[in-house]
Amino acid sequence: MGRRLWLVLLVASALLAGSSLVWYLLSASSPTGTFVAASASASPAGLESPSVPAPSAALSSGASPSPASPSPASPAPVVVPGSGNGRFDFAGSGGERVGGAGHLVHYVVATEQGSGVDPETFAAAVQRTLGDPRSWIAGGNFSFQRVPAGSASELTVHLATPATTDTMCARRGVRTKGEVSCRGGRDVIINLKRWLLAVAWYPTVADYRDMVVNHEVGHFLGNGHAVCPRKGAPAPVMARQSFGLEGCVANAWPYPDGKNLVTGPPAPR
Repeated sequence: MGRRLWLVLLVASALLAGSSLVWYLLSASSPTGTFVAASASASPAGLESPSVPAPSAALSSGASPSPASPSPASPAPVVVPGSGNGRFDFAGSGGERVGGAGHLVHYVVATEQGSGVDPETFAAAVQRTLGDPRSWIAGGNFSFQRVPAGSASELTVHLATPATTDTMCARRGVRTKGEVSCRGGRDVIINLKRWLLAVAWYPTVADYRDMVVNHEVGHFLGNGHAVCPRKGAPAPVMARQSFGLEGCVANAWPYPDGKNLVTGPPAPR
């Protein structure tokens, strides 16, 4: 025992001269003299804490970083050509008959060169309107069929720039002043300005397009202008809705429910 104590003291004395204090614990019970060394400044094994970066200014202030949100793009303005060359491109395709009763009206469709509207696109829109069960076919007196350019027809539906609309309508005794559409003889002339922009009091451009086609074709079928019958009622499709609603509610269809014609007193001449 005395020899062991002397040996421990000798080792301790030698280690005290180092820069780091380390304890060596001898195991009295281990026959091989195995030992475990631990530095006084070390963390216990398995509990080392990784370095944590300092919080950023945004986080320390409570703010949440977020990516910048792009501003919504403004819709491109609709540009309406004021005039074209007065020449028209006709749709070369036809369509199925819409409406199963009454006089069958064959019609062709054309758009003015320079209008920016493809004749086939315009023709499809006209056909959708006339083929709707709320259109003139609901009365059972008329049906319609779009035919290709060059075919026998009794009605032409034009889409024309404002200047050309004025010229064509003036020849038929109607003043449109660059703003509205007209019908004269076998021709319906839809003003490109109204087709693209509609009017402010109409729900949508699509609704206005349905109305103006039904209105002008209605003239071709022999219907005159009507006025609003009472405040809050659906406007007759033959009312001058391009100028205002006169207290009525916008309505694009002759037969809004597919059965009953909406009309009103005749407009004064």
